[in-house]
Amino acid sequence: MTSLRLVAPLAGWAMPLEDVPDPAFAQHLVGDGMAIDPTVDELCAPCDGVVLAVHRARHACTLRTASGAEILLHVGVDTVGLGGEGFTVHVQDGQSVRAGDRLLSFDMDLLGRRARSLVSMMVVVNGEGYSVDGRRTDREVAVGDPVMEVLGGDTTVAGPDAPEDAGEDAGTERRAVRLPIAHGLHARPAAALANAAKAHAGPVSILSDGRTANAKSVVALMGLGTALGDELTVTASGPGAASIVDSLAALIDQGLGDPVVTVAAAPAVPTSAAIPPPAEVEDAGPPFAAGAEVLLKGTIAVPGIAVGSAVRLFRTAVPIVEEGRGPAVEERRLRDALAGVAARLAIAAARTPEHTAIFEAHRTLIDDPELVEEALARTRAGKSAEWGWSATMRRHAETLSRMADPRMAERAADMRDLEQQVLEVLAGRGPRLRLADMVEGAIVLADEFLPSDLADVAPGRLGGLCMAQGGPTSHAVILAASLGLPTVVALGSQARRVPDGAPVILDGNRGELRVFPPPEAMTATRDAASLRAARRTENRKSAMLECVTADGARIEVFANLGRAADTAGAVAEGAEGCGLLRTEFLFLERQSAPTEDEQAAQYQEIADALGGRPLVIRTLDVGGDKPLPYLPLPREENPVLGLRGVRVGLRQPELLRTQIRAILRVTPAGACRIMVPMIASPDELRAVRAMIDEERAALHRVEPIEVGAMIEVPAAALTADRIGAVADFLSVGTNDLTQYALAMDRGNPHVAAQLDALHPGVLRLIRLAVTGAGRFGRPVAVCGGSASDPMAAPLLLGLGVTELSATPAVIADLKAFIRTLRLDDCRAVAEAALEMDSADEVRRLVTERWPEL
Repeated sequence: MTSLRLVAPLAGWAMPLEDVPDPAFAQHLVGDGMAIDPTVDELCAPCDGVVLAVHRARHACTLRTASGAEILLHVGVDTVGLGGEGFTVHVQDGQSVRAGDRLLSFDMDLLGRRARSLVSMMVVVNGEGYSVDGRRTDREVAVGDPVMEVLGGDTTVAGPDAPEDAGEDAGTERRAVRLPIAHGLHARPAAALANAAKAHAGPVSILSDGRTANAKSVVALMGLGTALGDELTVTASGPGAASIVDSLAALIDQGLGDPVVTVAAAPAVPTSAAIPPPAEVEDAGPPFAAGAEVLLKGTIAVPGIAVGSAVRLFRTAVPIVEEGRGPAVEERRLRDALAGVAARLAIAAARTPEHTAIFEAHRTLIDDPELVEEALARTRAGKSAEWGWSATMRRHAETLSRMADPRMAERAADMRDLEQQVLEVLAGRGPRLRLADMVEGAIVLADEFLPSDLADVAPGRLGGLCMAQGGPTSHAVILAASLGLPTVVALGSQARRVPDGAPVILDGNRGELRVFPPPEAMTATRDAASLRAARRTENRKSAMLECVTADGARIEVFANLGRAADTAGAVAEGAEGCGLLRTEFLFLERQSAPTEDEQAAQYQEIADALGGRPLVIRTLDVGGDKPLPYLPLPREENPVLGLRGVRVGLRQPELLRTQIRAILRVTPAGACRIMVPMIASPDELRAVRAMIDEERAALHRVEPIEVGAMIEVPAAALTADRIGAVADFLSVGTNDLTQYALAMDRGNPHVAAQLDALHPGVLRLIRLAVTGAGRFGRPVAVCGGSASDPMAAPLLLGLGVTELSATPAVIADLKAFIRTLRLDDCRAVAEAALEMDSADEVRRLVTERWPEL
């Protein structure tokens, strides 16, 4: 065994790999080693060796030492996206170098502005037979300082491009797949592919453009010099070869943790044939005529009722000429427009500090080098600034809108927002009429509201919002909810037929817009809304009291929370705790998983804000329908029925264990409970419990922690008596339970309007869950949408539910209503509801018994 001393290739702060803001390096997927946050702009050789390869993006270089160790030197995080900009290479492949020789130099200012981090990594990428020791981290280092040792290896080593046991046998399998990621097999996707390939005992290779590489070698894969759209042939031999090539092909097709790019729409072909001009708005027909009431149905976004006059705010298209006036002119026009919009966004962020993050996200997109470079590539091909920007933004918006995760799909609205803002600046238009300047109480209609529209709207200024398009979790809806604005989305193109000034009733509780309703309906609804507002004011006076029914039954009313900022408002509304913390907010819309410390800090902040009230934390609920860019999972034909919730956690145990450790660190020890999503069998919960017990022991935590199961699939409700033997509590997620029970995808606009958790079949499943849990004395909560529906409250209580976790805005009213209920009445109505044929019949039944709803 040999020992090789490596010296610092950069001056700066030496740090462990675990602190690198990139999961591929932090989790040692690329290899073992260390990192340096540089204070100089030159990368030097850490030892004597031969340059195996300089990456085509010039941000990384690999050396092979005399002992055969392959040392990857990677400057910055996500610097591959710069395409070589800001880097100068001073060596070439095959060149011999001595320790201290200059390899690369780079523009620190440019990288600081456009890369995610300057932290640079030095790792041993052919880890088999080598180990790393003697790291000198958490200190300042100078170029040439000894920083770590590499042990192992000898002087006779095979080249990394040679696939293992290159000869093939009868068990050889091949699959061809297109590479769908923008920057080819750089370090992160190469590491993901290599680690997956190592699961196969036999040889695995990748063929690209006539070159073959060992699929288990990160360096060999990077050395292929692959690019977007390249055809890769995956080859494996030996037992299980078919399985591994299918698996690797699926991982490549999924992007290996990088965003998937539609090859056919790549920016290299910015032609009118490839990307047509923006489509004209669909002609919805003539305006609705006064005198005949029209009912438009959409999707509930923000509950509430508003009565008033319609104000149209539909955008008019900006004319777009395809041919430009020359690349220099169009590039200058586009850059000036981008700078103008960035300035507007800065003003909007300053006006609304509570929503700074949304506008800062838009500013980041405006500066995104990939977007800007793609648009400029089109202007250099002779297109106008308008054409280049619109084509670029629409391509990315369409990619997002096709994603199964509704949150990611709705980020397409952000792209359309920025497209429109830049086009308006290019056209010399000022911002469209501000919502903040509209008549008080206006009910405003648009194709889609954008975050910039709501930047400076004062609470109570408007009556409500209606969107022809959009989704219930868009950034605009988040802003509308913070303003208390009843909002209905996805009304369809018929919303364009509502005339300016038409009297309307917006029912955010039902997702409806009534146009030209009878005057008496307007009056009755306005009076009811006034009474409801007065009642709400009164209800808030007693909101902090415990919730007890009229006959003395204790019913806990908790809040559903999405992030720390929601907590104080929920407590002010009377929340007695948090019954569902959706931890996805920590994981979505970022390029790497949150660290244990990041998670622990967020959970502790929420626990502190709750002031000792219970906090139920749901473990990460992502998967095929909520993809994470840094979590490669196989593509699925039907992601709603695929890798979701606990299934992802058991497939990616370290991700789940990190979250468990973060939860276990929250103090005081009894503050938190853990809730596991998408449980379908007791064995799944037992597996998670085993992880919790192991991590609890590792943290030397003596106190146990309650662990609950979410009842979201019919099988879980049917076997609640078995799951209840393992769980400390059950919580029914009615949104998913309803879609699975009724076989209606809640993300499908053709059937989503028919989904109703008060369907008798869903109610029967809830009763089964309560009955099964009762065998072991386990409490049952409801944390889905039904818990926020006052009409569902007496039914759920009648079925035996003892805890409701609701949207904060309805808690005061919900608690006041529950205080008027008697359990005997609730049980009688619930039993009758189970015999009904439809959700509509159930709702009529409840309304007849409690007409005040």
